[in-house]
Amino acid sequence: MFSNNMQLVIYVEDVEKSADFWKKIGFIEIDRQKMEETQVIEIATSPSANCHFVLYDRSYFEKYAPESITATPAILFSSDDVVSLYKKLSQLQVTMGELIQTEEQLVFNFVDNDGNFFAVSGN
Repeated sequence: MFSNNMQLVIYVEDVEKSADFWKKIGFIEIDRQKMEETQVIEIATSPSANCHFVLYDRSYFEKYAPESITATPAILFSSDDVVSLYKKLSQLQVTMGELIQTEEQLVFNFVDNDGNFFAVSGN
């Protein structure tokens, strides 16, 4: 049976820079491992989060397992205070879209240092 815990793999150009980006916006480092000549860094929103991101070096996988490289998944984060999060990311000079009101929620998107888009929704 599946558990409630998940890991999402994100292939990035520079694992350290990508981890720094995510930590800058509030994630924490859960684990760090050396895999041959590259680093693998696992991050999450908190130590008890059920979903973790695992940052892998894109060039390593293009060389050794090119069939595993796929597009970044569409990830939609939830927030209990979207406006504060939007302001925080803006102060950190993260590239973002406008904060818009949908029928019931506020939504915005942002871009990581590799140009991948992510979205946030909530109240």
